[in-house]
Amino acid sequence: MRMTIPINNKKVKITVLVCLVALVTLFHFLTPTAPHNYHVAHIVLRKLYFLPPVMAAAWFGLRGAVVTTLAVSILFSLHAFFDWPGNYMEQANQLGELASFWVVALVPGYLFDRQRSLLADIARANEETLLALVSALDLREKKTRMHSQRVRDYTLLLAYRFGVEEKRKRDIGFGALLHDVGKLAVPDQILLKPGELSEPEWEEMRKHPAAGYRIVKRISFLKGAAEIVYAHHEHFDGTGYPRGLKGMEIPLGARLFMVADVYDALTSERPYHAKSSYETAVAMIGAKVGSHFDPAVVDAFMQIERKELQAIAERYQGEIV
Repeated sequence: MRMTIPINNKKVKITVLVCLVALVTLFHFLTPTAPHNYHVAHIVLRKLYFLPPVMAAAWFGLRGAVVTTLAVSILFSLHAFFDWPGNYMEQANQLGELASFWVVALVPGYLFDRQRSLLADIARANEETLLALVSALDLREKKTRMHSQRVRDYTLLLAYRFGVEEKRKRDIGFGALLHDVGKLAVPDQILLKPGELSEPEWEEMRKHPAAGYRIVKRISFLKGAAEIVYAHHEHFDGTGYPRGLKGMEIPLGARLFMVADVYDALTSERPYHAKSSYETAVAMIGAKVGSHFDPAVVDAFMQIERKELQAIAERYQGEIV
């Protein structure tokens, strides 16, 4: 199974801050205050102390800004105490700089926290709107409850086991959630037909991934999800539609979704088939390794414990669409 190691951006940022504070402090303490040329360099180094608080505010918000500024303040004050003993004018000057550290840290920290909160509210509103849309689609076409939400959770669980990084998982989750949005363009007499579809009707039905792609790609934050919507009916051996993609040509999110979608379809009550057991569903998925499914994805799926999958199914029991 191909695995990727997610980069812990938080650890990287903390390391950058610690190294920056350490370097500025080191050169600040080692640079003499006389003669004049050294004193100028010394003053420039003092100004570099403003960088870590601002960076911490941008990366970690108010709390990170407070912690970083406290560390900078202690180090800066120690230098003022040991290098300028008795020079009250210079110490007063540095006291003003010390106060400035807190201003440039606390104000941006508060503003960045507020911005993140507003963006989170917008993201929640967007997701709630999308959930309402896909719930209506599920009810209209399949008369099944919460299919799109379940298959999104199955897909994200599989993506986690496959080692997908967080940013990519976001696109995969939205792609799984919106996979059938293109069926808005399918006429009711085809979509809701109780019997078998004719070949011309199947040709019309097979257009829904492309229709969904055209709908979703217009929304800027869903462009990554649009590729999954477009490819969610492709098969690993190239026999799927609409483009006949094969193997690694199929986006990873779509390859993950295929397994999750089939598992949900098999283990849910549908008008056209009874609910299958976990063992039957797993066996049927295993039988299509290399043809319908990516072997590496199926391998990751098989490592998921049964209780984890059942927990997702139980999460949506009794939900009203």
